[in-house]
Amino acid sequence: MPYYIDSIDDVIAIAGSSSFEGGQVSGVNPNLIGNNQASELYNMTISPSGTLQTRMGTETISTNVSSGSAIQGMHYFDTPNFEKLIVACNGKLFETTSATTFGTTTGTVASGAVSANFSQFNNRLYYTDGVSNIYFTNGTSYYRQGTSVLSVTMTNNGSGYTSTPTVTISAPNEAYGTTASAVAVVTSNKVASIEVTNAGSGYTSAPTITITGGGGSNAAATANISALSPSGLRLIRQFTNRLFAVGTGDNRNTLYASDILDAEIWKSTNSIIVGGDDGQDIVAIQPFFDYEILVFKPNKIYIVTVDPAATTAAGWSVRLINDRIGCNAGGSVAFAGKDVLFLSNDGIRSVARSLADDFYVVGVPISESIKDLIARINRNFLGKCVGQFHNNRYYLSVPLDSAVVNSHMIVYNLLFNCFEGYWGIGASALYETNFSAGYSTTGPKLAFGTPNSKVGHSFDYLDPDTAGDGDTQFKDFGTSYESYLVTKAYDFDDRLSQKYGSHYEIEFYYSTATGCTISMKRDTDSQYVTLGTSVNTSTPGGLTLPFTLPATL
Repeated sequence: MPYYIDSIDDVIAIAGSSSFEGGQVSGVNPNLIGNNQASELYNMTISPSGTLQTRMGTETISTNVSSGSAIQGMHYFDTPNFEKLIVACNGKLFETTSATTFGTTTGTVASGAVSANFSQFNNRLYYTDGVSNIYFTNGTSYYRQGTSVLSVTMTNNGSGYTSTPTVTISAPNEAYGTTASAVAVVTSNKVASIEVTNAGSGYTSAPTITITGGGGSNAAATANISALSPSGLRLIRQFTNRLFAVGTGDNRNTLYASDILDAEIWKSTNSIIVGGDDGQDIVAIQPFFDYEILVFKPNKIYIVTVDPAATTAAGWSVRLINDRIGCNAGGSVAFAGKDVLFLSNDGIRSVARSLADDFYVVGVPISESIKDLIARINRNFLGKCVGQFHNNRYYLSVPLDSAVVNSHMIVYNLLFNCFEGYWGIGASALYETNFSAGYSTTGPKLAFGTPNSKVGHSFDYLDPDTAGDGDTQFKDFGTSYESYLVTKAYDFDDRLSQKYGSHYEIEFYYSTATGCTISMKRDTDSQYVTLGTSVNTSTPGGLTLPFTLPATL
């Protein structure tokens, strides 16, 4: 029933918010936002029912992977024989040996602020750092990616051969490799040619050819190896049964590809320059639909169609889909649902495809509702931003204000098409894992590595209504954090009169917090006025229905 003012028997003006599925809308005047929206959400999340909750904390894997150094990259490596989280930190690679420990490996990457990129292909995990060669791990050892023997060229046919001599090819440079083999073809007592019967693998330089027996002498030959991957590749991705990567330096606009189902062969004819005359570096590549791959530059977006029937990259097509909008943070690009989300120079945008007419569109900034928060991102360090799609949310870690490393996480909920505000934890690397064993709870989880060498999973897979007592799960690496909500400005359908406020009601649902602070800012207040401190929301106050009269409040 309505509340009444007894003296005039008039209905009291009431305003409120019964849910917050509209998320944070802070880029406009607070009295213009909807009743299901909030002015600010910090360390909060929205349940599927629209209830606002404090976010769950972090399931700790490690509080210090290596000397407090930033996590340079990570990847969930899953094969039929094992599953591991591989982490690059302080110029070294580490792998999970249990739910709470990392072990050292022999793998290395360039140290410092260099980002390491990973991609799984044919039960191997390949990685690049933009400085070194391509390396990979099979889960046990770490190797430089080699190649195979392509052909053998005769330098001296010799003479006097009455039978077929034996051809021996030296062992490969890398321990994972297999030795190539070949047979000689004798014509007119000479070794006319040598045919490769097994190309081998793991060669980083041409092997030696030894010809013995056959009754003759002086025959000699040299081996030719297939094209190795160029040095200094970056942004490696697996797509359409081959590896793709981007060059550096003079080749900063070149998109390279391996042979189909063969990551050892990188022919020069399997490369293409994307927008070579625009003066901008490629900052990200993202597999899209069918045989399409998006190529992002700071102010341009291209789409490359990799025709599987084409024998060389000359058969691929390159289209410019936007010549004004691009991506300023390559690590922010993430496939989310049917769209690709990324951080542009004016906020978070998306690339979408219309399947009906094969049309591509770069949408308006979806972050317009939090443009004040986007404006706080330190633009001098945009390149450090990273994004990941998980649990119907797009997570974007950014450096806010004067931070020089990622300090906070902006969260966009794709179910409600709204922002859940921002979190007080930063990540230098994000990746989704899917462990089937080794953890008390398995399945998809969001793993993140911090700028100070910590690695963990988000507890977002837990139900906060039943997960715990508010002391164990609501911590990041053992440290508690605050969460808060700032509502919209309530004008009670009267934007002219000043509001003094005489009564408020706040409902806490399944809350375990015992130290809440409630504040209000009225038209007459220059700052927030505290209404209650150390409020225990875990036990009800006043009377609980039903109760028997007479009763005392």
